[in-house]
Amino acid sequence: MVRNETRAETKTFIRVSGASFQVEDNTKYLQSGPPFLILLHPALGPLWEITRQKFFGGSIMEGSELQIEVAEFMWREVQLDGSLLVIAENIMGSTQAIENGEPLMQYGHRCARCKLQNVKVQNKGIDWTSADNVYWMHNVHLFESLKVILQGNAEFEATDVVLQGNHVLEVPNGHRMHVSSGDLGFVVKLEPIKEEMMDSGSWFWKYKLNGTHIQLELVEL
Repeated sequence: MVRNETRAETKTFIRVSGASFQVEDNTKYLQSGPPFLILLHPALGPLWEITRQKFFGGSIMEGSELQIEVAEFMWREVQLDGSLLVIAENIMGSTQAIENGEPLMQYGHRCARCKLQNVKVQNKGIDWTSADNVYWMHNVHLFESLKVILQGNAEFEATDVVLQGNHVLEVPNGHRMHVSSGDLGFVVKLEPIKEEMMDSGSWFWKYKLNGTHIQLELVEL
């Protein structure tokens, strides 16, 4: 859940904190558009009890855009002011052809993965003044964004870093990209995933029942 707050400069943000936030009247949405765009792939849960455990701390500024298209995802103390897009090829797993040539989905096999820890994302994001924006279709004009593209079983991790401006970070299949702070902004390190981790990945969420609740545990290999 999230909470609305207002800073001194009247810019509103929602905080990922377990609280609730006020939903504005529909007439305000029709006049000025949505306060933010958040699109989360159903495979992140689909139950909110599961999804919320993958997000902890941080904030999302009013006017921001968040799109997460990957199931194996972790958000820890991320501050978003602008547009953040994480797009994966293997959202839930990988496919292989069976005897009749039809593709068969292998859930959890060679998934893409993304971890964000203590990250600040700042960019100009959506052009909310564009007359061509169609929000319900997620067809919007962007000034700037941070776009992470994960091919195959690629992994992306950003830790203790500020990612400012317009960037596209594309991770090839079979590789892991780590982004951290550096003297000139941020440093990108790309390395191949170890052979023994190609199928399982270098980390995964372990699900277990605790009474009537589902509890997630992060397992790093």
